Amino acid sequence: MSHSIFLKITLFFIITFITMGTGFNALYNQFNRDNDQRLQGEAQTLLLLLRQSVFLPAPIRKTFLVEHGYEITTPSPTLINTLENALTLIPKSYPEEIQDSMKEGRIRILKDDRNLYVYLAKATPPLLVVKPKAAEKSFLPEAVLIILLLSFLLFYLLIIKTVFPLKKLIHIIEKYGKEGEYTPIKTLKRDEIAQVANALDAAMHKNQSLMEARRLFLRNIMHELKTPITVGKLSLPFLKNGEEKSILERAFLRMEHLIQELVRIEQITSGMIAPEPKECDPIVLIHKAASLLFIKADTLEITSDGGLIEVDCDIFVTVFKNFIDNALKYSPDNKVRIVHEKGTITFINRGDPWPDGRTLESLTEPFSQNQSTQQGFGLGLYIIKSILDAHSLRLSHQFASGEHFFSIHFQHD
Repeated sequence: MSHSIFLKITLFFIITFITMGTGFNALYNQFNRDNDQRLQGEAQTLLLLLRQSVFLPAPIRKTFLVEHGYEITTPSPTLINTLENALTLIPKSYPEEIQDSMKEGRIRILKDDRNLYVYLAKATPPLLVVKPKAAEKSFLPEAVLIILLLSFLLFYLLIIKTVFPLKKLIHIIEKYGKEGEYTPIKTLKRDEIAQVANALDAAMHKNQSLMEARRLFLRNIMHELKTPITVGKLSLPFLKNGEEKSILERAFLRMEHLIQELVRIEQITSGMIAPEPKECDPIVLIHKAASLLFIKADTLEITSDGGLIEVDCDIFVTVFKNFIDNALKYSPDNKVRIVHEKGTITFINRGDPWPDGRTLESLTEPFSQNQSTQQGFGLGLYIIKSILDAHSLRLSHQFASGEHFFSIHFQHD
């Protein structure tokens, strides 16, 4: 989850949002401080004009203030109670007599949403001087914030919408890997994700075609193999009983078994079906594998701790058969030792070391060959590795004291 691109994008936008909010809050506080200073200046100007007009007769004073853009009204308790203080602190820049009057409450500087007021509470009669629209605040910061937030959110949603098809691609790929079900994902869009989707769609379509061609090929080749076997089996009753007839019967039975085995191996290695594990006696499976190879009883030396293994028993006969067959190809004494202990089955045979550059990984590739003998491992180890992978089992190899050790590990390290 920590590697999710959606999570990273979301975290990036959250961090950016917090940073932007912090910056805007600092700017908003500065805006309020500037506004307070502006009100202080407006109030100071008004107070200075009032001080100039204090000796003027009332009618002339009113005219004087009106000429300077102020209004004069008689204060009412109802109006005064609706107003709030315009200044949080008494500015030290004000003249001392004005500061004293404000401390004593003889002068109060008030405001509402629009106007600035200077209330002369001790004047005779009490006087309320109004500076219209002086307290109006600009809504530009709030408007900018809302526009930025909406733009930011819209941009985030657009990015998520653009990247969201990745989730669909992941789901389709996982489904295709598990079930082999092909779901077309071609799109007419032109962005990079659409290009990936179209390329993947083309690859999946091609792979699907190859799989279908392989199924048809296997079906045809199995049919072609079964036909001569069936003809041969039908001819057996016309032969006299004897060693030759017995050999042919066993050969035909083995060929039928091999065909069925090949079909099931192909289905498992291609992922069409999953193994069906159950508890098996590995010694029984080894003997079945040996019987398919028509080898002598003294060819194998088997040591076992008596434990069982949990695998697809029918398929594992093929694994053991290929191990024994490969071991016999390269064993100068035509002997194979098989040791089963502590959750590991090891096939041991004498032989020469592999040439430089040869590894277990390279030899488990299809049609790999041992260049020193040209006999080749062919598909043997590839089939073994494919079946072990389908069972989530590990294969290892060691060479020591002139012997090769191929081990199947049934217990995870």
